[in-house]
Amino acid sequence: MNFSNASIKDHDLYEPFTVGVAGMLLTEMRENRAIELVERHRLREVLAEIQLGQSGDVDPATAARVGKILGAQHMIFGTFIIDLRGRLRIDARAVNVETSLVEHVESVNDDEDNLLRAVQKLGRQLNAGLKLPGRAAEPRESRSSRQGQVLADLKFARALQEEERSNPARAAELYREYLVDSPVDYAPVQRQEAETRIRFITTGKSSP
Repeated sequence: MNFSNASIKDHDLYEPFTVGVAGMLLTEMRENRAIELVERHRLREVLAEIQLGQSGDVDPATAARVGKILGAQHMIFGTFIIDLRGRLRIDARAVNVETSLVEHVESVNDDEDNLLRAVQKLGRQLNAGLKLPGRAAEPRESRSSRQGQVLADLKFARALQEEERSNPARAAELYREYLVDSPVDYAPVQRQEAETRIRFITTGKSSP
């Protein structure tokens, strides 16, 4: 589910990360081939069916309700905050769908320009903390982000946001801008995801 924005610095600017952090985390956790993930389009369908928007705070009971409809075992949601010094913190909570209880909590801290690195670390911690089957991807930290990388990552987040708003042409445009603005060796998996989304939007195919 989408993450809540509790940022003190440039709150409105970072609002797309409510979708972006969740989308990046999905991409990272997909690297563990032994677990099955609910794709975001299916989540959107269920939220629409029960007339629940993705904005605002999410409580464990709501997450469990959505998870039961989706047939999931866990639902992950949380909050991110960027303070006035540009320091980033992401908190994630995993709700057991059967019990509606928060089963596991993880937090990561980094600089705002290292958002993707923080999400990668969060994915590994969740995989280990929830004792999920299979193995998480080996640590492969992104190349140290250049100053201002957070603005490029925002384009990826905005692209996801535009897809949720049913604006595929604008989403594809933002994915392309993200690919141009980010160094080729910065985030290979994320770049591959952007390329896949562009291909799907323009041809309807997720693979060449």
